[in-house]
Amino acid sequence: MKPIDLKEMQQIELNLLLELDRVCRKYSLRYYMDGGTLLGAMCYEGFIPWDDDIDLKMPRPDYNKLLTLQEEFPPHIRLDAPSEKHCEYTMLKLIDSRTVLKEQHGDSVKTTGVYLDVFPMDGHPGKPKECREHIRKLQRLNSLFHLSLDHFASMKKSGSLFTKVKGMVYNRLYTPWKLYQDMTRLAERYDYETAEYVGLLIEGNAGKERFEKDWLQPGFKLEFEGHMLPAPSGYKRHLEIFYGEHVTKPECYHNLPMILPDHQHEVFWKEQGTENGI
Repeated sequence: MKPIDLKEMQQIELNLLLELDRVCRKYSLRYYMDGGTLLGAMCYEGFIPWDDDIDLKMPRPDYNKLLTLQEEFPPHIRLDAPSEKHCEYTMLKLIDSRTVLKEQHGDSVKTTGVYLDVFPMDGHPGKPKECREHIRKLQRLNSLFHLSLDHFASMKKSGSLFTKVKGMVYNRLYTPWKLYQDMTRLAERYDYETAEYVGLLIEGNAGKERFEKDWLQPGFKLEFEGHMLPAPSGYKRHLEIFYGEHVTKPECYHNLPMILPDHQHEVFWKEQGTENGI
């Protein structure tokens, strides 16, 4: 199999993003650049040079609609959402099925293809106290979800025998699929369209991810690799919450400190010649 280097991997991910953008425009679905992708758009008008993934987020109603649109994508793009048979993560992945990506997580190797992540955004309770309790319940379910996965029980980084045994016990008592369903039901309790505050609730950033929906004004875009793509209109404040106020200062543009990915991976084309399709 032919190896894929970082620049080629970024190009594959960009093509996934542009296909998603095409479908979202066709069906009037809202989505926004997020995380390192949003930071790259602000500081580099594209990928952070060493970044190896794309992160997006979508309002829950649009996210649920996207899950039904597999047939709108080219045959080599697979919408990989959690299911009863396959539930190892809590977000939607768009995967280029012509590629193989092997990621090292502790003792385990997870094999997919080159992908981008799409995270659902949900409504939050209006009162801060209610929101803290809501997030606390979801964080507890999220912890149980990850403990229920085999590879989390065997990760070297967890170290202690107690943690590993606890993970195996949870895996017997709680299936990842059931926990994912419980998380989703709870996350959807507060309607996105009528909520004043919104954000990601299922992933680990739930404690930070609460902001006024006014930060998501329709039509606001930033340049990313030569394309104008949707971004939160309050993107600077959003990035300051996650990365610190220093990242929005002009001296950081094109000059971010290098942060290496927290995982190792190998990337290949499945068959010789499939790369011509990118």
